[in-house]
Amino acid sequence: MEWYYTVLIAILVFFIVLAVIVYVFRKRLFNWVMASILGLYIASPLDLLPDFIPVAGWGDDIAAFVLMIGFIYRGIKMINKNKAKSRPKSVSYG
Repeated sequence: MEWYYTVLIAILVFFIVLAVIVYVFRKRLFNWVMASILGLYIASPLDLLPDFIPVAGWGDDIAAFVLMIGFIYRGIKMINKNKAKSRPKSVSYG
């Protein structure tokens, strides 16, 4: 078997395992995974639309940044909601 078949199979197995992990923990991980992916996209030197195109080059970066902030906000909101559910109710005497 050629070396590139081995590499392709390894990449395929990696993405299958990653998909299973994300599916199993989708309620807790989705927002953080998406925010991380978008953060890596913003930080990477590769770009969907190059920055030398005046408006479009920065537009995709701004859109990715806004989406990243939204995913982080939803993740924090979900954590706070889960903490509120697990907190014991206050008992009032009187």
